[in-house]
Amino acid sequence: MDFSGWKIIAFIVVFALLTQCKQEKRPEGLLNKEQMVSLMVDVYLAEAKITNSQLPRDSVLKLFYPYEDSLAAKRGLNDSTLKVNYQYYLQRPGELEAILDAVIDTLNLREQRMKNQP
Repeated sequence: MDFSGWKIIAFIVVFALLTQCKQEKRPEGLLNKEQMVSLMVDVYLAEAKITNSQLPRDSVLKLFYPYEDSLAAKRGLNDSTLKVNYQYYLQRPGELEAILDAVIDTLNLREQRMKNQP
């Protein structure tokens, strides 16, 4: 390969790197990590309460989805914005893993506090 071939390859590599590094626009209404952790903790606790109620699955779903919507509404989110948040973080496994780790830590801490109460 002559010198001009290297220029083309270098251009392609630089172009690919620049497009990869381009700052992605975050969706409007996106929750930051702390806000998402708080929401997910509340959703998990609601899920646990409803699941442990021994109700039939269809009744559980009828109770859970409106409650999830009310949790989102308390944070100023509508149903579509909530879905955008879920989709955004599901497409970013590294960020989602950090959020889920924080959710687990928060729930473990709450459990420890409950055990230590008289």
